[in-house]
Amino acid sequence: MNGIVLLLCGVVSSGAVAQSVDASGLIDALSVGQDPRVASALARIEGDDRRLLALRGYLRAGPGLAQRWSWTAEQIAAFGSSIENQAIQAEIAKVRQAFVAANPGFDLWVNPEVRSLDVQLKNWNTNQSVGRAAEGIAIALESWMNTPAAKAMPPAEFVRAAGQFLSGFVPRPAPTLAVPGLSPHGQMRAIDFQIRRDGKTVAGPRAATIASQWDAAGWTEKLQAAVRKGSARFSGPLKSPREPWHYTYSP
Repeated sequence: MNGIVLLLCGVVSSGAVAQSVDASGLIDALSVGQDPRVASALARIEGDDRRLLALRGYLRAGPGLAQRWSWTAEQIAAFGSSIENQAIQAEIAKVRQAFVAANPGFDLWVNPEVRSLDVQLKNWNTNQSVGRAAEGIAIALESWMNTPAAKAMPPAEFVRAAGQFLSGFVPRPAPTLAVPGLSPHGQMRAIDFQIRRDGKTVAGPRAATIASQWDAAGWTEKLQAAVRKGSARFSGPLKSPREPWHYTYSP
């Protein structure tokens, strides 16, 4: 995104002095008016391409962002001893019981920890699918910016249009991670089930293993059957991106 260079007049501030704004400046301009946690998270994301992809998610979240935002360390600690956590663990136990009964010799394992914002950011900065999607959105944005229509826009209109472009862009292929701060794992609203035997993972949460470890081995259907029999609190599995191990929990 080094080729993105714009001249914006008073986009970030109310002054009339022209500002030379690169990709980082555009991201900053689009972050104005967002929840303060957005700017804080973006500052910890490595590379403008990945920041653009994350910003797309924040723009799409709209007013619902605050309600979805991942818990703080204090909230996570409080959740650990809460009645809500006890209820979730009870529902997971029901699913596990149904699965074990139907699949002798195998077991279900679930990571009991809430996925913190720190972990989400670390994963976002290193995940290959995020990198590919980020590169795609960067190329697409630069192509849009070079259109005659975009070039003819006044600065403020350009920023609004750029935000609309990012919000409406559909990454291909889709990243396999939720945007940092918006993952349902950050409020223990998503559960990743893993199939184990003798303490070893037979089918885990890796996209590259869906065909071989989940579908071909029948674990996709077997897990779904156990979830349906064991608890009415889970829905899924996740369809986009497809994750046969990922189920949404509803209190």
